[in-house]
Amino acid sequence: MSTSAAETLEWLFHPASPDSGPNSGPGSGIDRKALAGLLVELARSVEPKYAQPAGVSPLDPRLEELRRLLVGHEIEVLRRLREVVEDPEQLGAAVGRVLPTAVASSDERLGDVLAPALEKATASSIRNDPRALVDILHPVIVPAIRKSVGETIDNTFQSLNESLRQSLSWRGLRWRFEAWRTGKPFAEVVLNHTLVYQVEHVFLIHSHTGLLISHVAAEDAASQDPQLVSSMLTAIQDFVKDSFQGAGQQGVDTLRLGDLRLWCEAGTFAMLVAVIRGNPPEELRGKLRDVLARIHEERRHTLETFDGDSSGLPDIEAHLAQCAALRQEGKRAIRAGFPWYVFLLAALIVGIAGGAGLWRWDLAQKAAQEQARIAEEQARIRAAEAERRAAELRRWSDYVDQLRAQPGIVVTESAERDGKFVVGGLRDPLAADPMAILRQSGIDPARVTSRWQPYQALEPAFVLQRLEASLAPPPSVKLSISGDHIVAQGSATPVWLGRARRAARAMPAGGPQLDISRVEDIAEGLLGKLRDSIQAHEIRFNTNESLPAPGQDEELDQLAAGINELTGLAASLHMMARIRLTGHSDDTGPGTYNLSLSIARAGAVLALLKKRGVAADLITIGGAGQLDPLNLGNTDNARSMNRRVSVAVRLEEEP
Repeated sequence: MSTSAAETLEWLFHPASPDSGPNSGPGSGIDRKALAGLLVELARSVEPKYAQPAGVSPLDPRLEELRRLLVGHEIEVLRRLREVVEDPEQLGAAVGRVLPTAVASSDERLGDVLAPALEKATASSIRNDPRALVDILHPVIVPAIRKSVGETIDNTFQSLNESLRQSLSWRGLRWRFEAWRTGKPFAEVVLNHTLVYQVEHVFLIHSHTGLLISHVAAEDAASQDPQLVSSMLTAIQDFVKDSFQGAGQQGVDTLRLGDLRLWCEAGTFAMLVAVIRGNPPEELRGKLRDVLARIHEERRHTLETFDGDSSGLPDIEAHLAQCAALRQEGKRAIRAGFPWYVFLLAALIVGIAGGAGLWRWDLAQKAAQEQARIAEEQARIRAAEAERRAAELRRWSDYVDQLRAQPGIVVTESAERDGKFVVGGLRDPLAADPMAILRQSGIDPARVTSRWQPYQALEPAFVLQRLEASLAPPPSVKLSISGDHIVAQGSATPVWLGRARRAARAMPAGGPQLDISRVEDIAEGLLGKLRDSIQAHEIRFNTNESLPAPGQDEELDQLAAGINELTGLAASLHMMARIRLTGHSDDTGPGTYNLSLSIARAGAVLALLKKRGVAADLITIGGAGQLDPLNLGNTDNARSMNRRVSVAVRLEEEP
């Protein structure tokens, strides 16, 4: 055999552990010694010379068959059990099948063991999701709370109704005295006398089957068939639960027939029904509920498995007998002679009657006086209202008259409609504000509705304001009203005079006209003469020279004096004088050179004028080169006339 085969046999003979060796695995159920014996027998049958290994006995098939017959079933069961134990899913399923039975049949020790774990798990679940506990308790607690609140309210109303009904009667007065004498509340005394009742029958009926569990009747109660009553009550409860939406599992808790009342208290497995004669208090429900709770607590298993046999339930009849013994008899007044307090009560009644008569007479007198005072007050109010109304109408009439007197306002509507004053018409935007006049008149503006349409009035004052806004006359011109004319006086530039003439021609007929005949054109007066004299000056230059020719100083002095005089006079007339110096050259030389030379000549004249006190910010310079000759001749004299700097003056209105 090879080395690997020998190692395999060695492993089969002496395995190190159940999970080691070739082809081993967890949970393997191979009998290694039996397998080794089979392999040895197989090797010897193939090669008879093969020696028997130490520690391996030859396999006897008969023994193996005997073992299978004797313990084969147990081996198979153990194998299956091992598979279940080693597989978590199978083990969980097996435990889940037997755990409920084990818990149900165990004693209190299992509960003691599981209780801490269940309590901890429940507390953790509630902390993580309190809503789950609310959803579990809601169907139980809410109806119980609703029923408890309803019973409390019914009890309160019952006490209140009886107290009010008996408070002013003869018995009520007697009971008030009893309450004062005993120290009890009046409502309690009233209920003790009026809530007279007796429990005549008590039935305990199984909730699920409708079978009668037990019945107890009072000694003097009329006998009825308990089984028939139980069946009818069960049928009524089922009818209500099935017929009315929202009844759920509550059913009927109160029935009334004449002087008999039927009260039902439902439990988990049984329903307690009491037939009561009279007027029971609401506290009786609590007593019935306590008895039903004790019965469920003591006989819960018996009630749950009730099958109609009630022979072994004598203790339940004892509980029902307690309910059947509940009653309250009306207290009767003990007439032991004529009580002394009757005299006091009679005197009290006489005093009360006399006092009531006096009080009613005094009340009638006061009522008459109050009626007279009310009538007088109403008359005073009507007089004050009439006076207020007359004053308001006077103020309104004065307000309308003030509007009509205002220039630029034409009132076409003045009335009172639906409790409000209405006024409307035409209003010039320059006229007075009607709302300002309304506030001064003392009339509530909320009671006045105004409807004004814009228009342009022909009042001279408004025409004057519009002309001043549109013409914007210079400070040297003043506009004023003279009769039915708007007169302009002063001096202005030709530009403004042209704008004024156009405005005068556009004046509407029927209104004041614009008269500008008294406005002097400054271009034709002293300013015009100064302007013409300044523009007549020319500064001469030699050929190719940028500075003035000799002998031009006097010309420059006169030019500077004229410019200074012109600017001063223009400022006094709110005008501005703009000076333009333009340089010129003759036609000799290139044109670009001549243009540069002409600009240099204008700059030189500007510099010389600045030295003579002329404001440089009023002067601009430019060059015309040879393009604007004064003389078109080709002689030296003609060219000398073209080498010059000319002066132009422009008069403007101050901004």
